[in-house]
Amino acid sequence: MSHFEELGGEAGLRAIIDEFVDRIFDDPMIGFFFARVSREHIKKFEYQHAAEHLGAGVTYEGRSLTAAHRGHRIMGGQFLRRKEILRQTLARHEAPPHVIDAWMAHLESLRHLITKDAGSECIERPTGD
Repeated sequence: MSHFEELGGEAGLRAIIDEFVDRIFDDPMIGFFFARVSREHIKKFEYQHAAEHLGAGVTYEGRSLTAAHRGHRIMGGQFLRRKEILRQTLARHEAPPHVIDAWMAHLESLRHLITKDAGSECIERPTGD
């Protein structure tokens, strides 16, 4: 069974994407990035992008991620904020933990296409105990 099917197929993924996009548009930290674009436009391409990597047999028809994000100075924290909103949305929709983990790993593999903010990763420092 594909991750797409585990999320409930088209209906399940569309519900996740609808909530996720609404949340990022309304988020005080990253919502301003979407001020000049249609929610429906973003929902369409977020759905295609997700469905493709989740095994739905759908083809993403949007611009490359590099081209789509080139005009924005996206900081590492903003990238992580979007990622956390998605993780929370997936959890609210009771996505299986292994699907959430796989999706988060996929997003992390795309980080270099979205932000060039070196050092944006959180590094745990020893406490000296």
